[in-house]
Amino acid sequence: MIGFMPEIYPDELVYSWFCRIFVHSGYPTSKAFLGELLFNRHCNPSKEFVGHLNPEMEQEIRQIYPMEELVLEHTMFPQYARFIGPENKKNALHRLTNGFCDAHHLFSILPRNEGDQYLKYCPLCIVEDREIYGEAYWHRTHQIRNMPVCTKHKCRLENSSVAARSSQSFILEPAEMALEERQARNDVIPLEWEFASYMEEIFQEPMSFGGNPPISAILYAGMEGTKYLKSTGRVRNTQLLADGMQDYFKEIHIKDIASIYQIQRTLSGQRTDFSIVTQIAFFLGIPAHGLLHPRLSKEQIQKSQDARCPKGDIPEDWNQYDEEMLPIFQQTAKGIYQGKLDGMGRPGRVTERLLCRAVGISPHRLGNMPKCRGVLEKYEESYEENWARRLVWAYGKLKVEKEGKVYWSDLRRVSGVKRERAGKALPYLKGHAGRGMGEEITALVLEGKQPG
Repeated sequence: MIGFMPEIYPDELVYSWFCRIFVHSGYPTSKAFLGELLFNRHCNPSKEFVGHLNPEMEQEIRQIYPMEELVLEHTMFPQYARFIGPENKKNALHRLTNGFCDAHHLFSILPRNEGDQYLKYCPLCIVEDREIYGEAYWHRTHQIRNMPVCTKHKCRLENSSVAARSSQSFILEPAEMALEERQARNDVIPLEWEFASYMEEIFQEPMSFGGNPPISAILYAGMEGTKYLKSTGRVRNTQLLADGMQDYFKEIHIKDIASIYQIQRTLSGQRTDFSIVTQIAFFLGIPAHGLLHPRLSKEQIQKSQDARCPKGDIPEDWNQYDEEMLPIFQQTAKGIYQGKLDGMGRPGRVTERLLCRAVGISPHRLGNMPKCRGVLEKYEESYEENWARRLVWAYGKLKVEKEGKVYWSDLRRVSGVKRERAGKALPYLKGHAGRGMGEEITALVLEGKQPG
């Protein structure tokens, strides 16, 4: 059993808390600690959420902190759930606090941009944390996508060497050990700090599960009286809005500025990404309180639903859209294929439905996107070939972990492939395993199998 459970710090990620429990409990390796923390040794720790806990460990945690409190106040839940519908929000919280559910099945989580590949930190927060708490820790608000600034100290956030992706980490990396003090960069312009503060205020606001109007209606109301909405209130000028936002946010070094397609889909109620919504709202001058606690009439909500874009403003330049979405499709398809979107790391089968859901577009759009369609075709495979890849992956994993003989029961459990299906996968092993490994897997699959 874990002997010491320190108090969780303000704005601390649960992942950071687990890192400190590991250090203070005296475990020789993070692998040994994770063996008690997680449901089984094949689960990876989660950077943004709680992860799949051992039932005994979960019960021990619940005696100290309510699981809902941990999810709402110490994970990245507000970033993904803030603007989704109330029923989806309630369902997501329920599934994350009762048992285990991969967050990718609950939210649209897009690939990270180049500025969000690693956990971020503030050099001055490190100094302050060590003075107050005796150690540094990973701050939750620093990890918000597109967050460039520590709002408290008005300095730039720095990238650590610790990968932000959960699937890339099999060890716990405490901030106290991973970070070194360095000179803070104070070249933050006022507008940059204001936008960072705006995102943080919205992120930190206690989560509402009531029936607020759709975020598209709130943004529509914010466009009233501006040049981005015709005087009739029925036509949005999305192109003009997108151009204005591009020029505006380039001044404050935002890595991912919302494109016209992302803006159009947000205004039409098809997406609710935190980063896109906050960019539009901040640009339109909607106060954070107005975004979170809107007062809209039924007429305003209906108007937003009736509004449209002028014909020339609808994203019909499919070549440009195809080009823009290509890197997202490539990263997402690769992540599914390699198992990086799976909590266990098990290779996935890339299908049209799964890929489109992961990137947040409707499958029918692919008919107009030959480059993105090509990504899907590149990764498409039969069930049998996918089963073969899962067997090879599981066998290699078990050979390292068990350091001895691998049994069929182990291979079945880790790969998730039943013996009947494994038999059909055998012809595909050659393309994914060396001769020796292929023969060993074949022997395990055929072992004890009845002839005929």
